[in-house]
Amino acid sequence: MTVTQDFETELANKYADFLAAKEKEMLNPDNAGYKWKRQKLESLYQDTVLKSKYPKEKLQTIEDKVKKEHDDEVNQSEQFKQAYKQNVLEKLQPTKEENSYKDAYKQQVLDSLDKQPDEKEASSEDVQKRNQEMAAFEEKHGYEKVYELKREVLDDIKDMDLTPVQKEKLGQIEKDLEQEKKMKLGKKQNKTHEQEMDI
Repeated sequence: MTVTQDFETELANKYADFLAAKEKEMLNPDNAGYKWKRQKLESLYQDTVLKSKYPKEKLQTIEDKVKKEHDDEVNQSEQFKQAYKQNVLEKLQPTKEENSYKDAYKQQVLDSLDKQPDEKEASSEDVQKRNQEMAAFEEKHGYEKVYELKREVLDDIKDMDLTPVQKEKLGQIEKDLEQEKKMKLGKKQNKTHEQEMDI
């Protein structure tokens, strides 16, 4: 590599450092440290430009190339951040399948409390279909997710206008759910503990 190429690389690197500092300053306008760093790097770059004695056109070519690389990197970072954000938001949002399960379980609990939201009797076929769909969901997603959704449903129903008898029945359903959790997740935890002991 020639001295000229070395100098061009130094110019390009210093301009890239300056652009990165300038962007940080724009994102954090109240941070005096970023402003000071940008000014220092800009000054270093300008000193290098003066030493180079390059014509304006050559400097412009170097700056354009560095700026394009910088912008491409920023765009890629932004695209990644947006994709990651979307992915996290989708995970936070309950899926259609989860909502269907919650609705089915809520209907099941309300039936056992004799509190029909629409005052319509569900046919035995509807009940059977609902139970099949719930069983399929439970098999697919595992008990931890099932417990979490059931807990949310029971908390929703607690806020409804219930009679003392219905509140008592709901309390029993909650106790049964906690017992079910101990049985299903307790076994899993014990198994994991046993595996760890074997190791």
